[in-house]
Parts: sequence; C-alpha cells; structure tokens
Amino acid sequence: MSERILVKVRGLKKHFPLTGGVFRKVIGKVHAVDGVDLDIHQGETVGVVGESGCGKTTLGRTILRLLEPTAGTIEFDGEDITEIKGGDLRDVRRQMQIVFQDPMASLNPRITIKNSVGEPLVVNGIARGPKMRSMVLELLQKVGLSEDHLNRFPHEFSGGQRQRICIARALALNPKFVVMDEPTSSTDVSVQAQTLNLMKDLQKDLDLTYMFISHDLSIVKHMSDRVAVMYLGQIVELTPRDIFREALHPYTFALVSAVPIPDPRFTGKAQILAGEVPSPISPPIGCRFHPRCIFAQDICSQEIPKLRDTGDGHLVACHFAGELDFGTSSQKDYAAAVGVD
Repeated sequence: MSERILVKVRGLKKHFPLTGGVFRKVIGKVHAVDGVDLDIHQGETVGVVGESGCGKTTLGRTILRLLEPTAGTIEFDGEDITEIKGGDLRDVRRQMQIVFQDPMASLNPRITIKNSVGEPLVVNGIARGPKMRSMVLELLQKVGLSEDHLNRFPHEFSGGQRQRICIARALALNPKFVVMDEPTSSTDVSVQAQTLNLMKDLQKDLDLTYMFISHDLSIVKHMSDRVAVMYLGQIVELTPRDIFREALHPYTFALVSAVPIPDPRFTGKAQILAGEVPSPISPPIGCRFHPRCIFAQDICSQEIPKLRDTGDGHLVACHFAGELDFGTSSQKDYAAAVGVD
C-alpha cells in the first residue's frame, strides 16, 4: 500500500429530498450519507460494512459522482472532482469504475458479451471492430474466460461467470479505482472464493485500489487493508486492525458478535441491540447510536462524537472509545471461531 492518497473525501453528504402534497413540496430529506471523512490510499482495499440502509452503496456511488453530493468535497488523484461536469467528468470517470451487486441486472440481455465489455472502449473512442474484439478477448482471459464466450448472451452464464464479465468490463478503461458493491452476494461459496482470489490477483497485477462493500465481515477481513464501519450515514469506526479482536465502538462489537458460528461447542452470545435503527429522515441528536447503546451516557445524546485516532490509525467516533469493556475474552473467542485467529 502506498502512502499516496488516491481518494480523499471530506464532509461528504448525500441527502434525498422527500416530497408531498399536491404541489410536491419538499417536506423532509433522507440523510443517506451525512458527513463522511475518508482517505483511500493507492493500492489498498478499504472494506465498508454496516447494516442494510446505512449508506454504504450511496457512499460509493457518490464518490464516483454517479450521485450528486449534497455537500462536502471529493478529491481524486489530487484533483477536486466535486463539481466538475461534461468532458472533464468523463475523463475522470475513465479512471473510476464500479462493479454492481447484481451482475444480471448490470448486463444488457439483448447484446453479446463482446459488445457489453467492449462498449466502454467504443464510447470513449479507444477501439472498434477487430481491435475492440481483440481487447475484449484479452480482458475476458484476465478474468478466466475464453474466446468461446465472446458471442454468448448473459443468460448463458452462471452467476459467478457473469460477475467476472462485469469485472472485465470495469477494467476495460484501465481504471485506478474500483468500487466493488457486494460483488459476491449473488454467488455460492465456492464461486465466491474464486472471485475474491481473482480480485486480489488483478489488484496486484494492475495496481488497483478498491472500495469493497459487503455485509460479510469474514470476506471483508480477508480482502481489506482497512475496514470502515458505517451506521446511519456516518463512519463510526475505521481501523487497520482486526475488527474481530479489537473493535472499539459498541456498534462494531455488536456486528461482530452477530456473525453466526457453525460450531455447537462455541458458547459466545451475540449482543442483541435494543430497538430498531432510527429513521434516516430524522436521525437522533448527538451520537446516532446512543438510543441502542448499552453504554450510553448523557453526553451521548447531546454531543456528536468526533472520529478520533486512538493509536496506529484506528479511528473511532465514540466518547468513551478505549474505556468500554465488551469482554476481551469474548472478542478473542469470536476471532478464533470465525477463523481469523
């Protein structure tokens, strides 16, 4: 991993307006991403985890400018891309790509794989005709497919093969940064391993930088150099350490303890969170996790905790980070049980 920062995000917000009434007036807003600071270094993989609806996918899409940010700044490779448009934005987008969660929905069912993967080359004026075919074949071979697959349609492939095709298409323009939005969620376990190994090999060979979004903490642990934990639109913990062993935020520990352990001898108990996730339309004042936190004090409902460094780049947004006792032995037990000892 390089010390050079490729993606730099400061105070990033993405709010979706809610409208109502006859004249469709704005009556509120969904705080999907609400004040995120994040640095991603060249060549590293930053994993992003959290419950459904916490803002993981919205964060990735906003960084890529697929969604327009409400506030904050986005810098890519030293350039502020927050408000660029037209040809300048197209030039930047050649260096930033995304692999979506559902490969079948990402591919046009009416065109062949050759044309799907080759479309970025044609649109950007890089190659057409025989040259495009040759470049597409090279891309498919990088992801373990062959010439026989060029003229087939998406429905003729398995889920794992379709995801490989989407990865090949994302690599067509030789990007520097790729957002992987749950790339293994639609595949079985054996195919997941192949896809993850492929991604690691491509990262090493092509010097790629990944943002890896997933619900599976074990996969994130395997893939990531650092892990960012999101809750209700904000990053509550960002660590290069083993989150199974060294979680410092109460929400992170609750996530870790909820990982199912397929071992009847394991006696650890999940920390069950009280209540439901608050509405992103009207998030709680102060720490957003405080209504469900068993360690919450008065300050938690009054003051927003800052994301502060507790040592060695381990950032935590908690007023009492490092002072809470989740049960050290319990964390070690979980780490051993999920095979990350």
